[in-house]
Amino acid sequence: MKKHLLHTFCFLFLVSIGFAQSNQKPVAKTAVPQLKKLLTGTALPFKMVNDSMAVIPYEGENIASYQVVVQIVSDLYIIYTNLSEDLPNKLNETQYKYLLQRNNDYDIVKVGLASDGSFYLRADIFKITATTPVIKRIINQVANVANIMAGELK
Repeated sequence: MKKHLLHTFCFLFLVSIGFAQSNQKPVAKTAVPQLKKLLTGTALPFKMVNDSMAVIPYEGENIASYQVVVQIVSDLYIIYTNLSEDLPNKLNETQYKYLLQRNNDYDIVKVGLASDGSFYLRADIFKITATTPVIKRIINQVANVANIMAGELK
């Protein structure tokens, strides 16, 4: 009887040591930046500049190549393209009235003049309301409006 009790005790002791072995730590997952995660769902080609800025290349009928930038600033997503870079030598003081009138034609995209004299097409959206389909729609609208304006300014 004492032998069985000793064997049982040894068996339980060895089993408890086996279960007490430390498990390997799981590999830490790297956090995917919020902007990258959002843009991946759009299926648009993009390049991350940093965690809060991405660039999406476009080609259009009226502009050979241009970029739409998506940037996180505070609680906003700012989506814009620089019209002055996209349309070099086409924008001057004579087009100010035309550009201002275009603000009435588009629902989300607005034309703005920076302090350095550059014109931008820009749309702002709060992070809380931003979903992948909405962001994709706004990015496409900024790109399309830039292309439309380039055709009208020929």
